[in-house]
Amino acid sequence: MLEHALETGRIGVCVKDRDRRVLTQNASCREICGDRQGEICEDGCMRLHEADAGRQWQDRGCSAYRNSAMHGGSYDVALVCSAERIITFLQPLEDVYASAIAHYADKGLTRREHEIVGLLIRGRSNAELCAGLGITRATLRTHLNRIYAKLRDSGAPVDFLPRHRLALTRPGGPASVGPASVGPASAGHPSG
Repeated sequence: MLEHALETGRIGVCVKDRDRRVLTQNASCREICGDRQGEICEDGCMRLHEADAGRQWQDRGCSAYRNSAMHGGSYDVALVCSAERIITFLQPLEDVYASAIAHYADKGLTRREHEIVGLLIRGRSNAELCAGLGITRATLRTHLNRIYAKLRDSGAPVDFLPRHRLALTRPGGPASVGPASVGPASAGHPSG
């Protein structure tokens, strides 16, 4: 049942030893990372893990990295570490992104607002939005206010927007949305 769930969800699983040598990978992981059996892994999930200054312990515990860009795609990544093993789970997000973007296609948003919603869905912070779109914080604030007002007024479900932004779409939410009131998708997230 576990293998079936991983396969249907296209979730990649990789088991490494403490030296980061790949001991085994499922088919989805081989599609994502390539066949790494017996190799030392130094990129992808291991790069996220090494860059994570927030880990409580070096050799134990769990870490999660949302909306992580690696190996040419976007993934939610979870690592479970013990004294002997590092187990990585990679969940591809491209299908989720496509469904989410399609969900907002008929909500009366402008082309630029659709672009912003697409980036929000991918977990981009306001600073990343401003830099990537070449706009100021004030312009972004205006776009966000208009997006949330249109969604609120249309009664459109906001199932695909990141949770930290949902309060902004509810009646009684903040009247003004600015970079100080809306933070990044994952505080301390090393890959943005």
